[in-house]
Amino acid sequence: MSSTLLEVTRAAHEDVEQLERLMVKDLQNDPPTAKDKLYQSHRVRNNIDTIISTTEKLIEIYEDKDNARKDEIAALGGQTATGINVFSAFYDRLKEIREYHRKHPAARLVNVNEEDEALLKEEPVIEFSGEAIQGVHGEFAGVSYLLLSED
Repeated sequence: MSSTLLEVTRAAHEDVEQLERLMVKDLQNDPPTAKDKLYQSHRVRNNIDTIISTTEKLIEIYEDKDNARKDEIAALGGQTATGINVFSAFYDRLKEIREYHRKHPAARLVNVNEEDEALLKEEPVIEFSGEAIQGVHGEFAGVSYLLLSED
């Protein structure tokens, strides 16, 4: 229900919390192999990057430079430019919510545990620089290494 700024804010907070729970669940498992440990590290790093970008969007919303959040909160309280009309604001908002759920019936509650299990098993996409792809340079733990061949 991303029709309002407050709903976007709520959904972003929910996404951040879900990613945090997913990372905790992922880090509680001890991977059996080095490859699985690497995948786990990349999954956690991707989750952290997603949390950072979502949090940056939330900061922009809370800064409220265009007063959209303030106006929306005022509208929820029934305040309009012509004065306070609580009942019409309530029924207009109720109408918006019903229309949204009529258009998006699949936007209902989703079983988070099933999604978590699938995300914990996926292999992350690992991107290398051009030099690393060609086997000239390697990077481990943020330190770049020159890969020498025995040719």
